[in-house]
Amino acid sequence: MEWLTSLVDLPAETLVKYLAGTVGVALFGSAVAFALIPSPPKIGVYSQPNKWYYLKYWTFFLLLKVRQRQNSRRAKGERGDAGYGKRSRNSVEDMDRIQELPKEHPKAVDAVYFNGGSKDGCYFVGATARRHDNLIQTLLYIRFPDFGLLEMPSLPDTCLLGEKPLSYAAGGLHIEVVEPMKHWRLSFKGLMRLIRCNGSREEVPVSFKLDWLAYTPHFDFDTDLDQSILCDAIAREVWSRERFEDLKLAHQTHYEQFGEISGVVDIGGYGERRLQVQGVRDHSYGNLRDWGDLHRYAIQYIHLDDGKAICIGSICMPRTMTRLIIGYVFHPSGQLERVKSCDINLHELGEDGNDPTDFVINFIAGNTKYHLEGLVLDRPIFYMGWDWESRIHERK
Repeated sequence: MEWLTSLVDLPAETLVKYLAGTVGVALFGSAVAFALIPSPPKIGVYSQPNKWYYLKYWTFFLLLKVRQRQNSRRAKGERGDAGYGKRSRNSVEDMDRIQELPKEHPKAVDAVYFNGGSKDGCYFVGATARRHDNLIQTLLYIRFPDFGLLEMPSLPDTCLLGEKPLSYAAGGLHIEVVEPMKHWRLSFKGLMRLIRCNGSREEVPVSFKLDWLAYTPHFDFDTDLDQSILCDAIAREVWSRERFEDLKLAHQTHYEQFGEISGVVDIGGYGERRLQVQGVRDHSYGNLRDWGDLHRYAIQYIHLDDGKAICIGSICMPRTMTRLIIGYVFHPSGQLERVKSCDINLHELGEDGNDPTDFVINFIAGNTKYHLEGLVLDRPIFYMGWDWESRIHERK
């Protein structure tokens, strides 16, 4: 085990080179042989396991164990490469705050997103993504089923200019942390487009101050994803030095937490409406977010009457991984079950651009099998990027 001890002490950059080069040479004779004879991808996009799958699976499993050990030995206050078993910050206070956008990375991002729904059909979605040059990609939707949908007049375009430096604020929407991982505040004052249930449209003044309060711990994708689904995603791909360099470059720290949004929404000319919805909020930051790299993703967030909070989804980003299953279940006690497997196949769900109005998902979290059936009530569409590189259906 002396070689493993030495591996633990290597810096992360050296580990990447080791995995992409030395491991390939040692195990397969050459880096070319390591990636030889890939199975044809589904519809030319989604990578499938090939004859090297299990060897790659267990090699990457070993790397995760190494990085987890590095994580446990990390010095207080130290920052460095994150993901794949290593957290980005040593405290929740350092994570749950506005992050610096490195000048040397023009596509860096620092983004927060909030959603929530209720069983009577109300929902709320609000988000801001800080980019360089004072760009804040912003969206806001509020739906009252007996009244209509409120949306920012700028939508489906999300590119707005920030209202003040180092803030999640644009277009009248302000999002700010009150207490890390416990309490955030969302406020708005300005015009919104009202789409009534009968299809009529008008712009109305809207204002609100809403509170988001957590009811689960946070789930850090850098450290909390089930190792088996991450190893599966990596083992499906053709390995090369470029692949692992892209994994490092394109990595974003991302964590999620379920909570409740509550407060009063004042709609000019229509009075006040009480909003109380449950859902997820997330925070992502990293050196590169290029919406053009993302082929497709589908993610469902669920709050159940018994208090369970569920995330289940799949992401296809050909630059790194074409089938990354993500998910978890939080029980009311705070107990966490990580998703281990799921039958979502994106090439069977709306690959032609027409997303289905209903769906069925089977997955395993912890030792429990779950069966999920969903029916889509609404699906406003918005675009991300200066050139609208990505179209997103905000399905509820």
